[in-house]
Parts: sequence; C-alpha cells; structure tokens
Amino acid sequence: MIQTIKKLSKPMFFLSTIILYIILGFIVITSVPYAFYTEIYDIQQSLPFHGNTWLNPYKSCTFDNDNAGWKKSNFHGHSKEWGGLTDGKTNKDVFFKKYKSMGYHSIGLSNYQFISHDFAEDNGFVPCYEHGYNVWKRHHVCIGAQHVVWLDFIWGQSLHHKQTMINILKPTVQVLALAHPKFRNSFEPEDFAYLSNYDCIEVLNHYRTSDIHWDSALSNGHKVWIVADDDTHNVLDSGETGVCWTMIYAPNNGNQQEITKALKNGQAFGVQGKQGKMDIFPTLIHLSDSIYSISMMDTVESISLIGQNGKKLAITLNSNHIDYRLKKTDTYIRAIIKTPQTTIWLNPILRDSQTPIPQKNNLQTILYRLLWLIGYMIIIVFVWKKKSRKKHS
Repeated sequence: MIQTIKKLSKPMFFLSTIILYIILGFIVITSVPYAFYTEIYDIQQSLPFHGNTWLNPYKSCTFDNDNAGWKKSNFHGHSKEWGGLTDGKTNKDVFFKKYKSMGYHSIGLSNYQFISHDFAEDNGFVPCYEHGYNVWKRHHVCIGAQHVVWLDFIWGQSLHHKQTMINILKPTVQVLALAHPKFRNSFEPEDFAYLSNYDCIEVLNHYRTSDIHWDSALSNGHKVWIVADDDTHNVLDSGETGVCWTMIYAPNNGNQQEITKALKNGQAFGVQGKQGKMDIFPTLIHLSDSIYSISMMDTVESISLIGQNGKKLAITLNSNHIDYRLKKTDTYIRAIIKTPQTTIWLNPILRDSQTPIPQKNNLQTILYRLLWLIGYMIIIVFVWKKKSRKKHS
C-alpha cells in the first residue's frame, strides 16, 4: 500500500497519507474504550429461580372497571435530531401530539445520545434516551436518565464488554432496559444466561419480538421485566406507531418516580395492538394456595402460560379465565393473552430467589489492559522507526 501511495503525484501522495493517518487515528481512538474501560468479570451461568416462596408482581395492583390506575406509556421513539443525521422523520411537537391523541401518559422521546426536556412540564414526563452507536445495534433504553453516557464499544463486543456497558449505564438511570435484542441479533439469547444488573428487556418493538431472549434470562434466574415500545422513527406511520406499548400501574399522580418504581417492581405489562387501543383488560392476576389465576374482562381467543426454557405449560381457548396449579418443577410462569386485535404480555410470577451480580476479576482486568498498552507501544515504536528511516533516506 505504501509503495502504491509513493507512485502517486505529490499532492495525491500528501492527500492519501492524510487519509491513511485519519483512518489509523480513528481506529486507535475507537479502541480506547476497549483498552481502558473494559472490565473482566467472573461470569457464570446462574441457577433457575428456586425456593418455596413465589413472587407475584401484581399482588398489590388493582384492576377495576375503568382501570384508571394504569398508565399507557412508550419510552422509545425518535424525532428529527442532530440536524437530521439520525433517522427521525418528524419534529418533536408532532411526535408529542400524536401520542397524546392516542391517550398516552408517559411519552418517551428517546433520540440517540440526547435527552429532550421539551415536554418536562407534562405530568407523565420521564427523561430518557437511546444509548449506543455501535455497528451491531447493541442499544439500551435509558429510562429516568440523569445524563448521557457517551462511552460505547463500537466494534465487536464480548460478554465482558456488554456487562461493562450495563454496569456503567446503571448508576445513571432509574430503569435500564436492553433494547430490541433480536434486531440484528444485537444480543444473542445465550447472552441472557449470564448478563445481569439491568431491569428490563424491550421484548416488544415494532422491529422485532424478543421473547426467546426474555425466556433465556428468566430460565437462568434473572429477575427482569418486560417493556414494550414502538421504537417509531416516523410517528405518522401507523405500522410503527401505537403498535407496542407498556401499561404501568401508577394509581396516584403517575409522575416520574411512580412510573419508574412500578417498572422496577414489575407492575406493568406489554401490549401489541393498533393505534394504542386495547379491547381487553385483566380483572384478576392472583396467586394463592398454589393456584395461579388470571381473569379477563371479556372472553378472549386464548390465554397461554409459558414456563422454564419457553415451554408452553397450559392454554385455554375462548374463555375469560385460566387456573393453573403450580408444580414443583415450575420456576416462573408468564402469560400471553390474545384477541384478534390485541395481545397482552404479562410479567411472570416467579420463585423469589436472588441472582448474584457478576464480580470484577481485578487481576484479569489488569492483565487485559496491559496487553492493550503493549499493543499501543508496538504501534508507537513502528511509526517512530518508519519516520526515522524516512529522515535518513
């Protein structure tokens, strides 16, 4: 390559050299997070949920005739931002008014690496943004964000890089959700057997449904809850707006603290529909005497119960109720309720056990960073020798 550049005219040689150094500089700069921020963890596959005590996240939730305590919310959507460089088609006002017209309470404008406070006076306002600019779309929905984190590993990511990013983001948000795992396979299902220290998975998104990833996390004892978001880039497109949303139990004023607390406690469920409209609603989600019961306000097409490793445990058709007797082999149970117009994804009931958070391995982290430093030193010596030879030639 160098010989080819030398054969060029002097202006072209100079320009080509500049471009070459820019490319090399970009590669070096983008490698810095890998070299100095990556932490190596003792990551082990967790045990499934276990123990004799079951947790029902809906235990203290009320389901009444008007369901006024439940707030319709979306935390992932885009408007025009960054001078139009990102793929948002409408301005913020159009975005906000569209969701308001569909009866949304919390309207999350989550532009990439930017927290918008334009509608902070709205009662349902929750500051959020979509974190991530890496090539594989390994993104995070940062809900209740305090500030933007600019660090990212833009090329490949191992489990250690993914866990490092989670641990860096977690203290800066109230709720951390892993965005659209199935989109470009940004997170593999196997990742969720190991990753920890986040709150939710964006299971429902107009791009993809990531239930396999959720079941992987739950089957390995990770207590993570569902969020459902449009991830709309054109709020006027009915195919990507008002199609996935989260219903959150916030019976008081529905402010930021109440909304985020409910999400962290699993007092929410995901919905798929059209124009933000639901034709069904639960009237009972109850666990007592080893019987798990779900009742709906009207007859539904089906109620399916899913358990360990995504196995279907039971199904009832053309009914408004299901009872299921817990078995010793059950670790968690989540429900999917369907009508021709609406699908509800409930958070699971689960055996209430703790999952350990992966611990940093200090020695391996130091050795990893030393290897990067050695690599940088080799590059510096190589460039220095090249320049020395040029001076003496």
